[in-house]
Amino acid sequence: MVTSNWLEANRPDIWQGIIEKSHSPLFDTNFLVQMGEIYRREFAGERFELSVTIPTIPVDACKFNQAPDLCSVHSGFDLPLLITPKHNWNGKMVIIASQDPLRKSDWAPRGLSMCTPWGFSTQGGSSRGGKILWPVVEWLCRQGLGVYFTDVWKLYVEPSSGIKRNISTRQIEREVFKAEMDIVSPVLWVAFGNAAQEALSKFGITHVDKHPHPTAFGSLKKHYGTEDEKFTTIQKAIISQISSKIFAGEALTGNHAAELSK
Repeated sequence: MVTSNWLEANRPDIWQGIIEKSHSPLFDTNFLVQMGEIYRREFAGERFELSVTIPTIPVDACKFNQAPDLCSVHSGFDLPLLITPKHNWNGKMVIIASQDPLRKSDWAPRGLSMCTPWGFSTQGGSSRGGKILWPVVEWLCRQGLGVYFTDVWKLYVEPSSGIKRNISTRQIEREVFKAEMDIVSPVLWVAFGNAAQEALSKFGITHVDKHPHPTAFGSLKKHYGTEDEKFTTIQKAIISQISSKIFAGEALTGNHAAELSK
């Protein structure tokens, strides 16, 4: 795995406070902080067994009443991830939000499994969408920003399991996400795909930089007005759109223009 040594994940003095103040209604935050440290080390290049980085969350680490049901079927939770430059971070963050921690039984273990959004605890991720998005993350960090990845709905349950999240569980998820919103207070919300956009709108977040999902080939060219949908073409288009939101009213010069021309 090639690592960018100028980046770090889950900076403890920032990330830990966000998680402890927002996620305590859902999980034992000591467990989450321990996992956050593992993901921080994985991001830095340390290797772990998959059972360590994609564990099943024990019932006794859960605080919501429906945990025994969810822990018995294919379900998931993504631990929010914060990526920042090691030096010259301006303290501001962009949130890239997903709808929920989708799980597929062909790779996730049975039970309430944990991993990170887009798999970015390994730099660059391994999915097609992650590979398209990763240069965008690097670009944002080069502008001095941090990037916080989270899900609007915190839990996912495989539909075929016959189990649905009940009213109490969904209310706790709402409380957790609202707490995140207040604590992080991002300079920009970014959503990839209609599902993420619709989930944010249900929480009253309407000022969102909306993009097609990076794997929605066919709609990418139409949205960005590009001639093709090559990875590099779409990466530059995503950066250009985000830049226009973050630096609205500023001349796109210096580092901003240089990065877009690469």
